[in-house]
Amino acid sequence: MDSVAAELDAMHDMSKTAFERGDFAAYRDVFAPDLKYRRADGRVVGRDDLVRDVRTQFGRHRLKRSALVRETLDVDGDRATEVVTRTVTAGATAFLVVHRTWEYVVKGRYTWRKLEGRWRIEEIDVLEQRVRPGRCSFGFRARSQ
Repeated sequence: MDSVAAELDAMHDMSKTAFERGDFAAYRDVFAPDLKYRRADGRVVGRDDLVRDVRTQFGRHRLKRSALVRETLDVDGDRATEVVTRTVTAGATAFLVVHRTWEYVVKGRYTWRKLEGRWRIEEIDVLEQRVRPGRCSFGFRARSQ
């Protein structure tokens, strides 16, 4: 199980790097082609819709950083299920001088499957989701959080 945890950690790191850089092709590649993403409201979207939504969010925000904490991991052959909490810090600027940050916290159940020797996410169920306002600053340069 430790080796699977290490492999999934590597995939999460790859996803995080792609997310923070805005590399949508690499970000999309972490998900299985038939991904089912169940939002907190119960609506289910596929891989392309999810990536399109993330791309739209990228256009609006800066300071896209994320961190992940795994709470549980169950492995059964070529499948793994984990519950993780991801915290994303994002910010936006208005009128060139007003800077605001937010923290998005999403707890979800990720179901992975090893496809062609590589772990990919098949399903994500959002269990909890909340947004916490961060700091607000003024000036020509946004302050990092």
